[in-house]
Amino acid sequence: MLRIVTLSLITVAAGVLVAVGVFFASPGKQPATERVADARNPAPEVDVDGTAYRIQGPVTHQDLTVFLLCSDRQDGDDYLTLDEGLKEGLVTITEQEHEQVRALWIDNQSDRPLYLQEGERLIGGKQDRTIISSLVIPPKSGKTTVPTFCVEHNRWVEGKKGRDFGFSVNPALAPKGVRGAAKVEGSQDRVWGCVAAQKDSAHKQHLCPNTNSSVNEMLDAPQVQTISEEYATALGRALDRAENSDAVGMAIVFNGQIEEVNLYPSRALFRKLFPRLIRSYAVQAALLKDQAKGEEAVTDTAVAQFLQARDATSQKKNTLDAHNDVQVKELGETCFQCTTRYNGQSIHWQMMAKNRKGSAPAAAACAAVLGSDW
Repeated sequence: MLRIVTLSLITVAAGVLVAVGVFFASPGKQPATERVADARNPAPEVDVDGTAYRIQGPVTHQDLTVFLLCSDRQDGDDYLTLDEGLKEGLVTITEQEHEQVRALWIDNQSDRPLYLQEGERLIGGKQDRTIISSLVIPPKSGKTTVPTFCVEHNRWVEGKKGRDFGFSVNPALAPKGVRGAAKVEGSQDRVWGCVAAQKDSAHKQHLCPNTNSSVNEMLDAPQVQTISEEYATALGRALDRAENSDAVGMAIVFNGQIEEVNLYPSRALFRKLFPRLIRSYAVQAALLKDQAKGEEAVTDTAVAQFLQARDATSQKKNTLDAHNDVQVKELGETCFQCTTRYNGQSIHWQMMAKNRKGSAPAAAACAAVLGSDW
């Protein structure tokens, strides 16, 4: 927020240009804004698992805000992403011989490690699926198992793609509620509940049809794609700034609450995943646009505090395959920290907040719209 001082018009204008970077979204839309750090107000740093990250931002578009996390430490691996692999015919995903909701076959035929992001949405087979956790599939892997949950409740017959799966039209990841229910809670019923509630909410707001039980019908609807693109474009311009060139992660803030923080091995990978995370939150922003607003803006100091190490009240470790495992720590009732490792090296570090801030009625209203307390 800018402090307005009674000075000459030229002085005020100069102060505004120093304090804020303004990026223009699509015509008729509010621009995204960014606070720029300078020598008098440097970006704070925070240590996460022995690595220092510089917190840049905030960058805001309407009710959605991001802080970029920048680091000199970079993993040199050249990751192939799922959308790239499927489009180039280098990756195939199919039902297993004895079909299971919780597992599919994946074959990485490329000579690059394949990075699968949690929340990837798959269309086809006998039911649309989502990938439970981020993981890496080795080059030239042959058929190997990938853990999934169903995001389509009713269908169990092969569709147009037969036993094969393709990539979604909108690259948005599955909503946070779906991802939290799948990876942290391990609950198929909670995943279905979140999908059903959000589809119903979106249909009532005339954002999408509701003719089946798949989350993909909502996220791939033309109007939802337009909203997703608007947010991704407006906020994505922050990555073009020189001081953000080494960004490897971000904190996502909606309506005064830190929703989640994601850190990745390299800037190249993060730039591929950034718009996909933003797109998933754009849908949440659209669904909650009429809800009460947060009382205070989140600061970079608050993000640093959110990332501070703390003792876990419980933890579990899940083996995903021969190369990948994910550790989930519960940090009280309102936050979970997840680390996915590939051959012992962290490839996705994440904090997710649960239970919305504010009064009980307001929190309950949000949960009803989203079908989740994530």
